[in-house]
Amino acid sequence: MTFKRWKNLGEIIPEEIEFFTGSFGKKESILLEMEIFAKENKIPILLPSAAIVLRLLVSLTKPKRVLEIGTGIGYSTLNIYFAHPEAKITTVDLNRKRIVVAKEFFKKARVYIEVLEVDGFEVIRDYLAENEKFDFIFIDSVKSEYPFFNFKFQALLKSKGMAVFDNVLFRGYIAGKTFHPRYTRTVSLLKKFLLDVREYPGFETYLVPVGDGLLISVKK
Repeated sequence: MTFKRWKNLGEIIPEEIEFFTGSFGKKESILLEMEIFAKENKIPILLPSAAIVLRLLVSLTKPKRVLEIGTGIGYSTLNIYFAHPEAKITTVDLNRKRIVVAKEFFKKARVYIEVLEVDGFEVIRDYLAENEKFDFIFIDSVKSEYPFFNFKFQALLKSKGMAVFDNVLFRGYIAGKTFHPRYTRTVSLLKKFLLDVREYPGFETYLVPVGDGLLISVKK
């Protein structure tokens, strides 16, 4: 079975390659069910190539504590869980309708995920005040907010910790692909984010052209 995106979202990787990537290897049945649900309801979820890289990173680093900003319907959350079931995962989203769906999928998968229905910046503020630290942070939220995560996610990471941001190439617009003027602000803010993160001391940062672009930042 393959997972097909609707046409209005656009991809960095050619469509046929994403289809082939999504069909390669074993995938949990709950994830296949979520892909069908996302397609039928036109809900954006992690593209196959990005999901594979995310799972690889989690399986290699084996984080004890994971923070996800942007739950959606829980697709990326469960990819993280299946990559390393021993991790304690906290996922945050302010969209109540999506949270309800995510919780149903978590229940069906028979896994426990701590779900917080609150603004991501509010949670980060509280964690910073409490000096909480995470081994792995995954952020897939509003793209124009990414610059405002800078400095915050670095402070939340433990030494050798890793942060991953999805959709940083924003359909290729960041790399020069022509876009509608309504995206000007988002493109500008994403470019600023990428420039700022690249210059941040004490981190190794990589921009990987899979899915819609993954930014991987590792604390030294």
